[in-house]
Amino acid sequence: MKISDLLDIPMLASSRVTAGREGLYRAVYSVNMMDSPDIFEYLKPNELLLTTGYAIKDKPEILTQLVTRMAELGCAGLGIKTKRYLDHIPEEAKEAADRLQFPLLELSLDCALSEALHQLLARIMESRTEEMRYALESHRYFSDILLEGKSLQTILEELARLLSYPVLLVNRSLEPFATSSGFGTAYSSLLQNISNWLPSILHEARSPSIPLPPSSAVPFSYLLQYPIQTDQSQGYLLSFTNQYPVSTLSLLTLEQAANVISFDLLKRQAVKERSRRYKNDFFGDLVDGLISDKQDLIHRGRRYGLSEQRSYYCVVLKKDAPLRSRNSFSSYSPMLPNDSIGGRTASMKEDLYELVKGESKASDFSFILFSKNDAVVMLLPVHTLEEAALDEHQLPERLLASRLQQMIHSLWSQHEVSLSVGVSNTADELSQLPRAYQEALDALQTGQHSQQQRYVQFYHVKELSDLLRMLPQEDLQEFIKETFAHLLFLEDKERGELLKTLRSFLDNHCHIADTAKQLYLHRNTVIYRLDKCEQLTGRSLRLPANSLRFRAAFLMEELLN
Repeated sequence: MKISDLLDIPMLASSRVTAGREGLYRAVYSVNMMDSPDIFEYLKPNELLLTTGYAIKDKPEILTQLVTRMAELGCAGLGIKTKRYLDHIPEEAKEAADRLQFPLLELSLDCALSEALHQLLARIMESRTEEMRYALESHRYFSDILLEGKSLQTILEELARLLSYPVLLVNRSLEPFATSSGFGTAYSSLLQNISNWLPSILHEARSPSIPLPPSSAVPFSYLLQYPIQTDQSQGYLLSFTNQYPVSTLSLLTLEQAANVISFDLLKRQAVKERSRRYKNDFFGDLVDGLISDKQDLIHRGRRYGLSEQRSYYCVVLKKDAPLRSRNSFSSYSPMLPNDSIGGRTASMKEDLYELVKGESKASDFSFILFSKNDAVVMLLPVHTLEEAALDEHQLPERLLASRLQQMIHSLWSQHEVSLSVGVSNTADELSQLPRAYQEALDALQTGQHSQQQRYVQFYHVKELSDLLRMLPQEDLQEFIKETFAHLLFLEDKERGELLKTLRSFLDNHCHIADTAKQLYLHRNTVIYRLDKCEQLTGRSLRLPANSLRFRAAFLMEELLN
């Protein structure tokens, strides 16, 4: 309760506010008495302090310091009994109290501080009891609305009626989730105007009341906010007002409505997570090939929109790991270990799923979505993609690649989430979905081995370079080192000439004349360089196995670079 609500108790009847009248709105949670000069160490916020002034009677100038310190700490006010140890309150203290809007009460000589303390605490306890009763009734009232099967919209309408102000419920991105009927376009416009600074203000807010910038469109000066929490932040319950300070009952009403909404969202989240878990378990078993009964597969899949009459693309989306350092074969420093992305929390997986779901809807995909391990998997019906491609005069695969790339770009630009995508060949039967899932994973891994990010990779039969990318970098480096042996320790110019000649010789199918022509060298120069390569490496170029080894080493070197 406020100081102004306490001034009518019997013991304060003859007292007066001698300074800081504009601060009578300050809330009072406790009352204390000062009987020693070291009271500074024991002051608490929202505390009303009573004193006879005995501790400072010889140093009245300390009173100004006390007023300043109490105002800084957020204390409620100071009551001083004069005409006993202090004849009057110093003018400097009064000026400080007026400047800081800190109530300074002058208590009469007949005011017994112990009795005043007792009456003040009794009034505060009475008020707190009434507030608790009101809070319980408010909580019960809003809970009954949900128990009757009514919606959150009904709660917001009732809340707006009780407060006489429009209210709305927003998610973490400040997008409206539900609003009262009084929340019109003017308020939506205001939220857009303050969207740059409001998120940080809400996250750091220590008070439910936030001052609003002046606006002719909305006739309110303050925004009231209460966070909506489940196991994580879900958003905020917001309302507009002109009151300052806001009445305690209004804040209690908002707080209890926020508590009931949080509980309802927690219940919805639990139901949603259980349903999502069943769905993920089913599709996880499906793509792992663990469902052998065809009729069971058709029956359970139909619940999630899976049809045995359709063909599907399988698309696997996964967050990119940080790019690793890449070195040429001449340095042979070990590759940095890949950062693990397996230990993310369930809430982070849920966020990733929701982001992909939102972007997929924006891309006009008809899809089935589920989570598996640390990836999001999408099943795309081929016929809907073919119809869209026909309308846009494109090949289906090209249209799919374009829309997936747009989705990846949007997730990166708007949410700074870096995703890459692997796409399978079509699965013409549901029984082929395990094969399609493995193809999408293989396609995704092919891009990872190529040290790419934010890519769309379609599955294809692996070339030799794809197979080599699957080997550890250390093994590739060791193979190159063993193949070229002492060549690596020559001067840069000489090593470059010998390797260039050897590479050209292999590319020209071991024809010396064609090699000399390509490099603009004399035939004998080519022969000399090749002989030196054989001497230094200890490998004869006439043997097919050695020729293949050199070709493979050159290809590995390209991959590492």
